[in-house]
Amino acid sequence: MKRDQISRTQLMALLWAGVMAPAAQLLPGLLLPRAGRGAWLAVALAAPLVLAAGWMWGRLAGRDGPAGEICRLIGRGPGRVLLFIYMVWGELMLTVRLRACAQRLLASGNRDGALWFFVLALAALLLWMGRGKLAAFARAGQMFLAALLTAAGVVLALSWIQARPERLFPLWWNDAVPVLLAALEGTGVLGWGLFAAFLLGRVRPAKGTGWHWLAWGLGGTLLLAGAQMIILGNLGAELAARLDNPFFTLAKSVGVEGAFQRVESLVSALWTFADLAMGGVLIFALRILGDEVLPPAARRWVPWGAVILASVGSLTLLAGAAGVETWSRRWVPIGNLILGVAVPALLCLVDRAAGKGKKRGISCGPKAKKLADIEEEKKSDEK
Repeated sequence: MKRDQISRTQLMALLWAGVMAPAAQLLPGLLLPRAGRGAWLAVALAAPLVLAAGWMWGRLAGRDGPAGEICRLIGRGPGRVLLFIYMVWGELMLTVRLRACAQRLLASGNRDGALWFFVLALAALLLWMGRGKLAAFARAGQMFLAALLTAAGVVLALSWIQARPERLFPLWWNDAVPVLLAALEGTGVLGWGLFAAFLLGRVRPAKGTGWHWLAWGLGGTLLLAGAQMIILGNLGAELAARLDNPFFTLAKSVGVEGAFQRVESLVSALWTFADLAMGGVLIFALRILGDEVLPPAARRWVPWGAVILASVGSLTLLAGAAGVETWSRRWVPIGNLILGVAVPALLCLVDRAAGKGKKRGISCGPKAKKLADIEEEKKSDEK
């Protein structure tokens, strides 16, 4: 597995390609009941929490990734229990993502087909990718992100002219508290990318500082905030709040006379790339967690077990559109806030209180690896 490594850029590409799936499904509709026309600002204000979470996971990553460092920090027994909780949560997120993607594909085809067919087809693709090499999947993730940004850019670029500023402004001081509370919900939506943190142990050491992840984190969040501005400027807060997927509804009005019309089905189908990116990240993260939690004989079956359980759960436990919507809008953002922000914050406090951070040389991602590599080079020169 050590040779199966990826670059920092590939990791960020996988993270944001995967996050675009729940973002298109939930934003800004999830935030509108609380923040109103300030839903776009709530996404922008989620940036500090997103960056803080990235910094904390980078601090916990060390050289081998967060999974091994968590066990060394709080002990083998408690560490395995915590990692098992992350495995269960990752399996639940994979189940929700599989069901949501299948429902969107079914709707984009005017219900021409069966839900179980789309679930099984997506599950087969995820199993094929999840059993392969992480490096190959990361290269595919870069192409996924390029295709998604191109499609989103076309839709938003053709829509921004029709956006009306009065649907976004004015925002008053009494809107501050609702917008800040909605920013927590926005952080929970962006928290779908938390399992990408477990891939940090597979990132190649690189020169440079933490500005790389800062640029990706801040840039991705602000781009999503800009997209919400265009959506709200076109649809308005009241209409967008009543829609299940405001972004795909916006795509229905996109067209160029004499070139193409009604591209919503194409955009909706293209968003399968985002679901595949997120599903692949979850499976590879579950493989890494399984290496710490499961006995050696069971580790090779993690991709099979994850995909089979997700397929069965999406067809039974989440039967009906209300099931997946309830989990996506209510429980998953809360769980992401707890496991993606609160838990790493507590672990960083434990690390600091124990005085082990300096001893282990933990710092923000690549910097820690660079310092450790320099120390190893000095030892080899002395020998």
